[in-house]
Amino acid sequence: MDAELSLGLLGALIAIGGLYYAWRALDQGVVEESRASFVKERTDLRQRFVHLCETAADMHVLARPSLERIGGTSLLWEAAMRPPAPVPLSAVTVEWQGMAPPVNLPLLHAARRCLPRESKGRYERYSAAMGALARPTLFEDRPSFRLVRADWSQPGEPRLVFGIGQYFDLIDQNEAVAHELAVATRRVPEERPPWRAVPMRRLLADDPLSLEERVVLPSVATLTLRRTPDGQGTFFLLYREAGQVATGEGIYGPIPAGMVQPASLSPLAYRQDLDLWRIVMREYNEELLGAPEAKGDLGSEVDYGRPPYSLLNAALADGSLRVWCLGMALEPLNLAVCVLTVAVFEAATFDTVFAEAVERNEEGIVVGGPRSNGTVTGLPLDDASVNDLPSDRMSPPAAGLLQLALQHRDVLLSDPDQIQA
Repeated sequence: MDAELSLGLLGALIAIGGLYYAWRALDQGVVEESRASFVKERTDLRQRFVHLCETAADMHVLARPSLERIGGTSLLWEAAMRPPAPVPLSAVTVEWQGMAPPVNLPLLHAARRCLPRESKGRYERYSAAMGALARPTLFEDRPSFRLVRADWSQPGEPRLVFGIGQYFDLIDQNEAVAHELAVATRRVPEERPPWRAVPMRRLLADDPLSLEERVVLPSVATLTLRRTPDGQGTFFLLYREAGQVATGEGIYGPIPAGMVQPASLSPLAYRQDLDLWRIVMREYNEELLGAPEAKGDLGSEVDYGRPPYSLLNAALADGSLRVWCLGMALEPLNLAVCVLTVAVFEAATFDTVFAEAVERNEEGIVVGGPRSNGTVTGLPLDDASVNDLPSDRMSPPAAGLLQLALQHRDVLLSDPDQIQA
């Protein structure tokens, strides 16, 4: 009897063990399927990026009538997000305020719906899932400046207030809100989904900027113009290669463009690098001259007294370079915020500063038309050239900035000698 009981117990244990391993195998299958779906959905998001931008723009314009498209593009802004006319970038005041980032629990909870499974449940953050399953080449959680307040109401005296944040805070929010729209429109891409199908976006429908409700880490998007002696202009773009960048893969963006971030881990950098022009200069050095990204991991700070920074500052001082700010805008798909700027170089100055302009950088390919003696000369800034660009591969900032440049062409391309006179 004892032997029979022992055999029975052994059989039960074997059965339980079999069930456990079968359950683990089934669970692992579910995890792998979930991870594969996440990667496939990110591929779909990339492939339908511009179409999804249009869908998102339609949704937000209908939900908040004060928002409008910039020049018919999907890039959005409203009167409270811009000055009445372009202002010199130097007129924009930036301030530091050490406020803790807002914690929006409903938004965080909604963001988890699009996260894939892992062995112990779901990934906690979108950045963790992206880093594990769809990691681009440039993907690092660096300190960033968070937009706390923006005041464009005083003509000629815009004011932006910043605090501290982390880059992955942007990934966790912006990529998740884009991902959920891609999933919600996958079956019927031509139709706008109901708001209930996009819970993250629904929470931000009334005010997608929501500086007090969410973490907003802005970028600076700069359209670079080369002004020829006869007063004509040319422009440049960056083709952001798939697999290289965390956002906006496979599309044309402005050059340069970059996050509002300190360039060093030095405590002093948090204050000295809170400067929009310094951010633009660093991006010129990286994107047009091919320099490594300014990180300062060991606490080393950027020497702005050396080329190319000294050359850029000298050009700004003598008027052969003028940098304008047109306001800030909202990219509708991922609800990213970008400060819109236009840098106008006199041709001789541009050719000197960027005599060794690269054809490719860490993010993608520089698009600048023909080269003359190794220097890029740009694409013509006119209606025909802009209209010939592939609209299905243009990022909202690039498309919006080009439309604004055409709109303000007389101001932007005016003779600097006449302005100074």
